[in-house]
Amino acid sequence: MIKIIPVIHYNNTKQLTSNITTCSKFGLDSVFLIDHAMDNDNLLENARDMKLQFPKMWIGVNLLGVKTIDALQMNLKIDGLWSDQSLTLEEYSDRTFGGLYFGGLAFKYQPQPIDLEEACKNAILTTDVATTSGPGTGKSATFYKLKTIRVHLGEHPMAIASGVDYTNIKQYDDLGIDYALVASSIIDYTNGEEIISDFKLDRLLNSLK
Repeated sequence: MIKIIPVIHYNNTKQLTSNITTCSKFGLDSVFLIDHAMDNDNLLENARDMKLQFPKMWIGVNLLGVKTIDALQMNLKIDGLWSDQSLTLEEYSDRTFGGLYFGGLAFKYQPQPIDLEEACKNAILTTDVATTSGPGTGKSATFYKLKTIRVHLGEHPMAIASGVDYTNIKQYDDLGIDYALVASSIIDYTNGEEIISDFKLDRLLNSLK
């Protein structure tokens, strides 16, 4: 079954703790953290603090503004790393990061591959989880694009990271996609903060039953 990983856009420690608590309450064991203010040192510090508070939670980060190859050579001491960018095999060979790496494949706002099959072959060699998206934030990828990528990746793990909601999650599961990174479809805005909604998260999870 497809694994749901909520993406939490960091506002403050209280908001972060609340959202991870909600994820844990619903039986989810993985989250990705992003800070749109790009204070990555603070984000990493909070990620490590959350790991101490929630030791059974798998915690990854997306370090905005940091080149992927640089992030893969940092001593991050976290479970996972996600980047929208793709890498060449030469760049990837310098990796020292020991966690799970979600690397971009035909990802939104990135240069799109001329040959998707070749891009998939490269992703097999340069990612732990090849991660694609729709054309924009909150926009679903086409069924054709996802099916094509799934075929070319073979058994290599695959994630979808935009436009996932309760109306299409089952379809993605049926395609054999391994991970769904979700954000906008499960949140409410409270005092300018992104708070995961119990109702929306429960609805998404129930759509897989």
